[in-house]
Amino acid sequence: MAAISNYTVIGTDDDFSAVYQPTTSTVYALNFWAAWAPPCVQMNDVFEELASKNSNIKFIKIEAEKFPDISEEYEIAAVPSFVFVKEGKVVDRVEGANPPELSKTVAKYSKSPASSATNGTTAASTPSVAAAPTMSAEEMNARLKELTSSSSVMVFIKGTPTAPRCQFSRQLLEILTAQNIRFSSFNILADDEVRQAMKTFSDWPTFPQVYVKGEFVGGLDVVKELVATGEFQALVPAEKDLKTRMDELIHKAPVMIFIKGSPETPRCGFSK
Repeated sequence: MAAISNYTVIGTDDDFSAVYQPTTSTVYALNFWAAWAPPCVQMNDVFEELASKNSNIKFIKIEAEKFPDISEEYEIAAVPSFVFVKEGKVVDRVEGANPPELSKTVAKYSKSPASSATNGTTAASTPSVAAAPTMSAEEMNARLKELTSSSSVMVFIKGTPTAPRCQFSRQLLEILTAQNIRFSSFNILADDEVRQAMKTFSDWPTFPQVYVKGEFVGGLDVVKELVATGEFQALVPAEKDLKTRMDELIHKAPVMIFIKGSPETPRCGFSK
């Protein structure tokens, strides 16, 4: 395919700054991808093809893990992810390998300027309206205290231990596993209210976040440093024997059930 004037593959931070001017009226389509994710291969081809047919949109291809600051700014939790930006505001998103939805979204913002402005205003209103909180500040604070103290080592990550949804969460899990550290986790992508509240509660704007014995330790970089010096291992309580752990589990609540999966996502018909 010949060079496409409105299509840029980002190689450096300077490349991004040079081509991306979000305060203008131009619509930008940002493609966050990763080399290790097979779905990205197909979607990269679709993205480039759409660029060749929609010259009034600027298409930018960004390797998510190579540019973590950009990925964090646009809250990229999985790849592929496509973010549409106009006048500094995110006006639309397409998550996952969904060519029809991506094509539909590109078509919406590739219309005439007048029409695009109308569509842009409508779409922009969606991400700016926050869901009404279901808990008071006091209730949320109590819940977060309970969550952060629910395990000796508690990690707040994007995704789950078996399916992390970002490179930073995956790296943290690999470190804890390599150190044979037993931990519990909370998927902040499953509860946006908790996700937003945790940033204030911990006074830490990004994820993952790590708590040991109810005390905030830090994020991935802090844990890396502490592990390298041996300080993190010293923070972690000594491993309890199986009988002690079982007794604690059994008496954790007045009624305790042991199931396959979780209450939200049971993994067998009997647990459901």
